[in-house]
Amino acid sequence: MFKALDIARMAIGTVAKAAAKVPVVDSRFHINDRLNGPWPEGPFLWLHGASLGECKMLLNLAKFLREDIENCPKILLTTQKTEVLHFIKESGCDVESCIAPADTPAAMKNFLAAVKPAALILGENELWPGYLSGMKGISAKPSVAIVSGRYNHSLPGVDFSCVGYASMQTGGDLSRFLNVASRANIAKMMIGGDWKILPWVRSGSEVKAPENPTIDTAFVSMHMAEWASLCRMVVSSIKRQESVVLIPRRLTEVNAFRKALSDQELTVVEWPLVQKGAVSLVSKFGLTKEVFAKTRTAIIGGSFSRGLGVHDFWEPIQMGVATCIGPFAAGQKEKAAALVNAGVMAQLQSTAGYAKRVIPDPRVVSTYLSNERTKIADSYEQLLEFLRNLFV
Repeated sequence: MFKALDIARMAIGTVAKAAAKVPVVDSRFHINDRLNGPWPEGPFLWLHGASLGECKMLLNLAKFLREDIENCPKILLTTQKTEVLHFIKESGCDVESCIAPADTPAAMKNFLAAVKPAALILGENELWPGYLSGMKGISAKPSVAIVSGRYNHSLPGVDFSCVGYASMQTGGDLSRFLNVASRANIAKMMIGGDWKILPWVRSGSEVKAPENPTIDTAFVSMHMAEWASLCRMVVSSIKRQESVVLIPRRLTEVNAFRKALSDQELTVVEWPLVQKGAVSLVSKFGLTKEVFAKTRTAIIGGSFSRGLGVHDFWEPIQMGVATCIGPFAAGQKEKAAALVNAGVMAQLQSTAGYAKRVIPDPRVVSTYLSNERTKIADSYEQLLEFLRNLFV
């Protein structure tokens, strides 16, 4: 089975090389960068996340690892999304970054030779077979950690024996992962919660609603595929003369949202301007924290179309913003259901109930997050122990 995976990875590399020769394709997908780098010179502690949400979490983790591990190696953060690289570089965090290597034998060989990773930390569900086998080939003992892990399935035959630590978000994630990784005898596995709230966990602060919020509702990480539902909710808010902020998931869709709002004869202003009866449109990455600091309620994107995945609902919850998702929660079904059932987050089964949606009780939210704090703090300490044992 492992040989079959290697053959498949080689075939993908061959196709990618051919595609990279087409300028318009390479310009859009940065295939040459994924195949050939340039890769920074190591050694590094390598962190990898798929897109913005995972990379935000890993940037915070990188900061804390530097504080807590004496003689911590340089940190490299890779991502699958080229648009996220600018955000990482502008974050001010002391990390290097580059586009993630393609999971092909040649690309991984060159990447590992340059980067010389002392360990690899994978955010959420980025279980690329070549990343795992590559780390096994250069490490004498398991040197891969999975943090804030989500697991539904992976390619058959993936070798997890290089994993020495796995902190999964839910019991379901842990159980499913154990079913495929039991032969790997991973030393440390636990339910460790969602590390997107790790900064709040370490801060010791309590959940507190924004003072004097000027934004009635923020629609966050919305896709154009959700426009029909979004339009009904926005119109409902504007009819009540509420102030609305819209944060598109993709910057490439900002203009499409602007046109669609204008076609509905809605007043559109540009963030940071906010006014009653208008939609403030955000056209930059990384501004959610700034928006939530002024927001009363938040509606989370990726949850109003079956083909999408729900986006980060933890950020507004931990900032005391009353949070609501739509009828779908792909990628986070278990955790979303747990939060809804506990009264921490509301859920709309249709937009008809938008104006009368439930507002979670702040006391319930605070108690729930206190329990999450204990779980995440313990799993973080276990990661520190794992890494310190590697770096001695």
